[in-house]
Amino acid sequence: MALIPAAGTGCSGSSTSPPRAESPKPVNSEVEWDGFDPGAYVEHNYSLLRADDHEILCRIRDFFAGAKISHVRCVDVGSGANLYPALALLPFARSVELCEWSAANVGWLRGQIDRYDECWDAYWQVCAEHPAYAALADPRGHLARVGRVVQLSVFDLPRHAWGAGTMFFVACSISADRAESEHAIGRFLGALRPGSPFAAAFMLGSNGYRVGQRWFPAVELQRAEVVASVAAGAYDVDMYEVRPTPSLRDGYLGMLLVTGRSRG
Repeated sequence: MALIPAAGTGCSGSSTSPPRAESPKPVNSEVEWDGFDPGAYVEHNYSLLRADDHEILCRIRDFFAGAKISHVRCVDVGSGANLYPALALLPFARSVELCEWSAANVGWLRGQIDRYDECWDAYWQVCAEHPAYAALADPRGHLARVGRVVQLSVFDLPRHAWGAGTMFFVACSISADRAESEHAIGRFLGALRPGSPFAAAFMLGSNGYRVGQRWFPAVELQRAEVVASVAAGAYDVDMYEVRPTPSLRDGYLGMLLVTGRSRG
């Protein structure tokens, strides 16, 4: 699972990130996102389906299946080297746009859209335990038809463009600046039309993460901070905290899954 930045080195890097005070901690624009190694990231996070990923995937599957949406324009923000948030949107999608900033991840995603690797079959099998997903006989072919990779920063998302969305481990993992994290959450929720269902996930207490030979920054978010940021732009919010045992890596407290509907 994208627990390391998680889905998301994702939509990072932008000239339009919010104003900030000077800080010794790296901000988004100071990070070399094109040096992200998607192969190393997938191998560490997704090559085997972990119990924590299984639990989160079951919850987002059931959430979207119960959201009463059909044939909508969907978005996965900050996809990074992770396909399962997009897979969770597939049965309800007229289109799925995977927004990502890192050129390395964009290239990886475009290859996966054409025909995704076999390691993702285990994730789809979890989805297909629900009838709404089981009815989609060819998820690979459907993703190839409706999926599109867009090199776009979370800070530059258009307003009110999509009818359902996901953003996994992006706002916590694109810089060490708390203001940028809050801004990313606001831009994601604002990119959805009013009333649109969404699922977002956050690392709690993360102090940074390694991908291959490179170190990337993170924000040490606490649950209350995520709640406040999400509540400003959403309603019908539910939260589920995961404390993996064993942990995927050192340097974080747990993960928080948030579902709800955007105020737009």
